[in-house]
Amino acid sequence: MFGNPHAELEKLNNPANIKFMYSASKLIGSAAEMQTPLEAAQDFREELTNKNWRRLKVKMQAIVRFGGALRRRSDNGEALNSSKGETNNMSMRTKRRSSIIQASIYIRDNAKESLVEAKEGAKNKATRWGKKIQGGGAGIPPAFTWRQCLWTFIGVMTTHTILSRINLLIMTESDKELALILAPLGALTTLQYNLTAAPASQPRNAIFAQVFALVVTICLSYIPDIPMWFRSALAPAIVIPGMAKLGIIHPPAGAAAIVFSTLTDNRWNLMGIFLSGVAISIITAVGINNMSDRRQYPTSWYLISKARKAF
Repeated sequence: MFGNPHAELEKLNNPANIKFMYSASKLIGSAAEMQTPLEAAQDFREELTNKNWRRLKVKMQAIVRFGGALRRRSDNGEALNSSKGETNNMSMRTKRRSSIIQASIYIRDNAKESLVEAKEGAKNKATRWGKKIQGGGAGIPPAFTWRQCLWTFIGVMTTHTILSRINLLIMTESDKELALILAPLGALTTLQYNLTAAPASQPRNAIFAQVFALVVTICLSYIPDIPMWFRSALAPAIVIPGMAKLGIIHPPAGAAAIVFSTLTDNRWNLMGIFLSGVAISIITAVGINNMSDRRQYPTSWYLISKARKAF
């Protein structure tokens, strides 16, 4: 049963299962503890490479300036004493050539060293990439019991029956000019009834992320000369990292951004209708999920908690 929250209590409290969970937590803790030193080592290597390039740049600038200073000294010597200056000029030229040769050798050696370090860094990165694409050792999540699948069926069937009926009513009353976009709501109910405790499933993420995604997508449609095929790529490219930055990751919002980027009319009206569908899905999921003894949705009412603290 491992850490399946839907498993029977007797199986979860089995000594073998408890020992396994304890060992797994130590393993995960060790992996997490190693992450910081690994990142620090990588940062050190990058900083070392940057320092080498900076030193090379400084040395090249010093050589250029040193050559200019020698040239100016040579000109001043010629102005003071032409005969003696000619001799000094030859001497300075010899010294300058010697300095330039030594500097070129030094630069060549440093350039080789920097090139070797760059190649080594690229090789290490390619090796890490090759190991990553082979996949980790994580197992697949446990399957639902038939009882849990029945609760999911009841919840999804009830929610989409209500949404589909509302969509039919809206299309009939508006002579098919307006509709309730159902595809992203299917992704929403998948989260609400299969991943009830996931942060992406919570009402806070569902509401904020959908509002953010739809506003960004509709605003992009007002920019002239953007073809639809490019807008349908640009919208999720902005919305998905934007959700991550704001801490409101919600996969159905990415789907909604793509769907709304292909619309041409009644965008703001459709946005209001769609958000009403999101609200209906949340209300239905709260009512049905909490009828089960092994489910709780949502795990927290973030907006209500913030309002209580404020007042």
